[in-house]
Amino acid sequence: MERAFKKDFLADVLKHGLFPAAFYLLTFCLLTYPLIFDFSTRFFTDAGDGMQNVWNIWWINRAISQPGVHPSIWHTDLLHWPFGVTLLGQTLNPFNGLSAVPLLRFMTLVQAFNTMTLFSFVMGGVTAYWLSFYLTRHIWGSLTAGFIFTFSSYHFAHYYGHMQLISLEWIPLFVLCWIILIEKPGIWIGIASALTLGLVLLCDYYYFFYCVLTGGLIVLWAMVQKRDVWFLLRKDYLAPIAVFLLISLLLAGPVVFPFMRLARIDPFLDAHKPENFSLDLLALFVPGEGWRFGQLTEAYWSKLPIGLSEASVYLGYAVIILLVYLWKKRRSVEFASPSQIHMWFFLLGFFFLMALGPTLQIFGRVVYRFLMPYSLLEFLLPFLKLSGVPVRMVVMVSLAAAVLSAMALRVLFQGSTPKKYLFLLLLALLVFEYLPGTLPSTSTEIPDYVNALAEMPNDGGLLDLAAPTRYLQLYYQTAHGKPLVYGYVSRLPTSVAEKEAGLTRAINRGEYVRLWDVYHIRYIATKELIEEDDPFLSIELVYRSDGVNVYRLECECEE
Repeated sequence: MERAFKKDFLADVLKHGLFPAAFYLLTFCLLTYPLIFDFSTRFFTDAGDGMQNVWNIWWINRAISQPGVHPSIWHTDLLHWPFGVTLLGQTLNPFNGLSAVPLLRFMTLVQAFNTMTLFSFVMGGVTAYWLSFYLTRHIWGSLTAGFIFTFSSYHFAHYYGHMQLISLEWIPLFVLCWIILIEKPGIWIGIASALTLGLVLLCDYYYFFYCVLTGGLIVLWAMVQKRDVWFLLRKDYLAPIAVFLLISLLLAGPVVFPFMRLARIDPFLDAHKPENFSLDLLALFVPGEGWRFGQLTEAYWSKLPIGLSEASVYLGYAVIILLVYLWKKRRSVEFASPSQIHMWFFLLGFFFLMALGPTLQIFGRVVYRFLMPYSLLEFLLPFLKLSGVPVRMVVMVSLAAAVLSAMALRVLFQGSTPKKYLFLLLLALLVFEYLPGTLPSTSTEIPDYVNALAEMPNDGGLLDLAAPTRYLQLYYQTAHGKPLVYGYVSRLPTSVAEKEAGLTRAINRGEYVRLWDVYHIRYIATKELIEEDDPFLSIELVYRSDGVNVYRLECECEE
């Protein structure tokens, strides 16, 4: 019996684990060809926010490797020197950084980063497959659902620099665990639900909120179906729900509560405005800029106020056809009740309406400014104002559409042979619609002045004015390791900006003695020439090449 169990277990691992993982890995390589050949030589991201995520992985590895120097991954003194800055507001996605720590023992930084990018696309498909298979017990429909979710326009759009948002792989797994917990309550599934929710939080705050919201909606739906508002207080639910809540608080509390408190007492600057980052009503139905043939729809997406990484959320007509087909057949489905199907349509509709944001936009123009569902949700949940990007709720629309498509395909496969041919036609259309454009990759090249800085003493801050962008400043720090004056973080607390006002004045006025004495700056990398006539300060040119000058500040005054 034990041998039979092991045999069945290995067969399930191969059938429902390795097979879908290999399928999605191969599909990613084909859809993005020839990107995979740059695996060891270029970062699978853009040269903007993508470099911030490269820095995130480097920083977490450094903090974990040097706990005596860096006691927490949530605060760094390597940016915004000499004040340091909290990383609670950073798009840190610690899951990827912590997972990369062992990888960096035998991989380069670029290989570890690209491995985590591949992992997100592959596991995004696998977990959506698991969720769909649990609901349909249909392999091909579930494989298609995983394809729809992980190769969606939304997912590829966030490849452009948003590693925290491509890390959507734990969302379907949490939803799966939560559904099982509501259907068949138990201690172990309560623990699994809390752990998967914790994994979601370690990827992205937005996704954590969406999962909590989805969990609440599923409970609400169950209350209506059971006609029992208090069913979670029944004996069989008490212990599992209590365990879930306790573990969730232990995992999420140390991050969520300090973040919310900090946002209240020390507001973050440059917050997104929801009306500027809302879903256009037509965006789900018109291919965006990220599509392989996006030039055909340029007349539409060029009018949208947000760029490719937020606006490309096309759902696909193959998916829409499957949704319509399932809706018509919903009362004759044998493997799921109409209530189950209705719940997933409800989730799709809810998040679609929320993604529209506080104003209704069509073709890039606001046509309605009054009460919207998102405005009501923001009133009920004031902390929602910390997000400011309603369009990202499309990730839940994609998941619901993927699950419903799997259901539709099982119904389709139970029909006649001509209907199975229809599946092949829909699959061909789906692949065509989901073909991404050429995805960017970023060079790993490090300028000579950065390599020179890496060899110099690490006894103070660096003002890097030579880096072309603030994003590359971060990447260059992974090579020279010196604390950076300023430094790009996703959300900068007001207090840090206020502290830096005096520093900025000193830099603009060329007060080098003050930079050395008060702000402990030891290096300035610039394309300009620096001259200082001060008997107590020495500004030594320690490097010059390719138009970049590196100066070291030395002062003979008493510290």
